[in-house]
Amino acid sequence: MRKERCWVWFRGGLNESSHWVGGFQATTDAALGVLIQHPGYRDARVPAWRVTTEEPDDIHAPPNDVDASGPWQYF
Repeated sequence: MRKERCWVWFRGGLNESSHWVGGFQATTDAALGVLIQHPGYRDARVPAWRVTTEEPDDIHAPPNDVDASGPWQYF
């Protein structure tokens, strides 16, 4: 199990555009995806393409390997 600080890609809604949100902790293990944790959000397991450990230069620039057709969260 490995924990790192990370940024997570969020899909925009009616009043905001898609963007990166910082302050998360990412845990990788044998399970599918990456477990993300943040005091202001519930814990979730998301695909790896939604997580980066490097601060993005532009918070509105999407990840390079975005897969919007796939699941955004694992349950």
